[in-house]
Amino acid sequence: MRWLAALSVPALCSFAIARDLPQCPFGSYGPPPGGGASYGGPADTAPPAAGGTTGPSPTAPTAPTPSGPTTGGGAPAAAPPAGPTTGGGAPAANPSGPTTGGGAPGAGRGGAGLPGKTGSRGVPMAFTRGATSKQRLKVEWLHPVPAGDVGQGTAATGPLPLAEALRVLWEDDDRPLLVLRECKFCRGSDAALFDGSMQNDRAALLTKWFRVVRLPAAVSEASHPFYNVFAAYPTEGSPAHFFLLAHPDAQPVQFTGMQTPSSLWRGMTSVLQQRYGKDPQKAVKQWVALLDQFDRVDAAIAARQAELYETRADEGPTSSKARRLEQRLDDLRQERDALIADEARVRDLHLLSTGKPSEATATK
Repeated sequence: MRWLAALSVPALCSFAIARDLPQCPFGSYGPPPGGGASYGGPADTAPPAAGGTTGPSPTAPTAPTPSGPTTGGGAPAAAPPAGPTTGGGAPAANPSGPTTGGGAPGAGRGGAGLPGKTGSRGVPMAFTRGATSKQRLKVEWLHPVPAGDVGQGTAATGPLPLAEALRVLWEDDDRPLLVLRECKFCRGSDAALFDGSMQNDRAALLTKWFRVVRLPAAVSEASHPFYNVFAAYPTEGSPAHFFLLAHPDAQPVQFTGMQTPSSLWRGMTSVLQQRYGKDPQKAVKQWVALLDQFDRVDAAIAARQAELYETRADEGPTSSKARRLEQRLDDLRQERDALIADEARVRDLHLLSTGKPSEATATK
C-alpha cells in the first residue's frame, strides 16, 4: 500500500471529485412543469413508478430497468435526479442534429503528460490527447435563432408550439436530436454533459451522431419562442438540463446535468440504436481506439519533426540522417491518412430513412 500512502490528499480528492461529483448542480430554472419520470441516482437506482403518466411509445427508449430510463410520476423530488428521464405524455416531436458552429471545452482527457516516459524507439508516450483527437472531441453545438428574435433572448411573439419549435431546431437534419439549455452557472461550457473526468471521450464522440443544439438560459422564460421545448415535457423533480429525441414523436430521454457517465452512455446509445443500422456501442469503442492511435502518431510526428530540425541545423539538410527522418515523417503521415480512412468507416452507422411514426400513422 506504499503507493496509496504516497498519494497526496489533493490528488485523492481530485480523483474522487472527477469520479463522483455532478457536472452542473445548478441546472434547475424553477419548478417542474408537471409530473414526469426520473432515472437513476448516485447508484443508478430507479425510483418506483407512480400513476398519472404516459409510458414510452413502442418506438421510444426502452422501459425502466436499473440500467435505463424509467417512467413515473408523483411529487417533485427533494434533489435533482442523477440520470436520464423519459418524459410522459409529450405533445409532439423532438428532432436532433447539429446546426452551427464550434464546440466548447470540456470534452477531452485532461492532465499533463508524465515527463521522462518513452515508448518503443524512444518516442514519448502520450498521456494527453493530441491535436487530431482534440478536434474530434469538440462538441459541434448549433445555436438556432427563432424568427422574430429581438436580440435579448426573448421575442414579442411568445412561445412557439412544441411541434413548430422542434421543426426550427431540427431543420433538414435527419439525425436524432440533443437539445441543451444553458443555465447561468454553466453558460458557454459543456459542464451539463461532462463530469470533468477522463471518461468524457465516449460521450463526446457519441454526440457526432446527433444534431446537437444549445439554447440560452432565457429559454426558461415563458415569453421565449423556445420555451415549450423544455416546458412541454413533464418531468419529476428538477426540469431537464438537456434531452435526446430519436424522432419527433418519440418520448425524450431527459437528463438533469447530474448524470453519471454510464447513465449518459446508456441513454445516448438507446436513442442511436433507434435511428442507425449499425451498433453505436461497438463503433464508439473502435473510435476511441482510433483516437489512441491518432495520439501515438501525432506524438511520433512531433518528435521526428523536432529531431529533423535539430539534424538539419547540426548536419545539414541533405545529410543521410536528415533524409532518413524525412522518410520516417512521410511514413507517419501516410499512417495517419490510413487511420482517417478507418475512422470514416467507423463513423458511418447507416442512418435509417426517416420512417418516423408520425408519418406512418398518418397514412392509416
